Amino acid sequence: MGEEIHKGLWILHRDLADKQHIDRFLDDAKTLGFTDLFVQVRARGEAMYRSEHVKISPLVQDPTFDPLEYVCTKAHEKGLKIHAWFNTYILYSKNTNNSSALVFLSQFPDWIEWDESAISDVDKYHKAKNYKLFEGIYLSPLHPQVNSYLLVLIKELITNYEIDGIHLDYVRFQGSEYGYNPTGMKLFYEKYGVNPRFFMNHSPLCDDPELYPLFRILYDQYRCDAISNLIKEIAYYNKSLQNPVFFSAAVKPSPEKAKNLFYQDWATWIKEGWLDCAIPMNYTTQVNVYRDNLLEIRDILPSQSKHQIWVGNGLWNKSYSDFEKNVILAQSLNFSHYVVFSYNVLKEDKGYYRKIKTIND
Repeated sequence: MGEEIHKGLWILHRDLADKQHIDRFLDDAKTLGFTDLFVQVRARGEAMYRSEHVKISPLVQDPTFDPLEYVCTKAHEKGLKIHAWFNTYILYSKNTNNSSALVFLSQFPDWIEWDESAISDVDKYHKAKNYKLFEGIYLSPLHPQVNSYLLVLIKELITNYEIDGIHLDYVRFQGSEYGYNPTGMKLFYEKYGVNPRFFMNHSPLCDDPELYPLFRILYDQYRCDAISNLIKEIAYYNKSLQNPVFFSAAVKPSPEKAKNLFYQDWATWIKEGWLDCAIPMNYTTQVNVYRDNLLEIRDILPSQSKHQIWVGNGLWNKSYSDFEKNVILAQSLNFSHYVVFSYNVLKEDKGYYRKIKTIND
């Protein structure tokens, strides 16, 4: 028998609000031939499960209902695997009405991300005129208590629920201009004797042609290491368990850009054996870019790691025909597993629903 082909589907948190929504997407997923469901249990700082540390989302109106417990039980009855999809560093955004996240921000203001112009995400959020250009308020990977806090939440999920996998999203910086949290910079200075404040925008050394490039090499690695350390800690904890879960992450589709622009060194996570699989979000509508991303992944990873890549495909921005062409292209490059974003399209577009069943059969 050949290798099982994994066909995954991302399920947004709103569909976990009650039993009726869950039953519907489980029935649809089974009918459509999906094998793995990535259910969003943490979107913007609130839980779609019963946590000792995080308030449950107001979307869950039944005080006795635990969405994650229910979906695990019902999915396993149908032979479907459940991966707990966890938005890692992002905490709050414009399209979120999350009062508990605002309370959290007020309690731990020093955990918040800052950019190279010394503007915190909170200040940037309040001043933003175009929210499309601002992802939201992030926790800083450079603040040591942030990773410790996130590790506690992830351990809780792995140990308290019968999940098949833990799946991290937003496990990165927003961009190369971020990563200047004051505590993180202080720790860098204590470790290396170099003060990042001297290299920020409009600071004495920001335009120095010799020192700035040297600083950036060191500071870029510092930012990469902060996120990689979280991945490594989760992996070590998970592997210490008698029954470890499948550990995956949604990542930027180009390994080089992921590392150099977002400090998400996911190729190393695969090579080191920390991740069971990476899901590059190859959502582009340009077939040449789609192909180039896959070729880059193929070239940078060992050949035996190809099965650890499940290609992320977007449904909302392309026709079924284009989606099918992408899947076939990926298969031709020996990337057989895929995950689609998202169930929202399938439940709203019956034409897409009927057609996608054909490729999953």
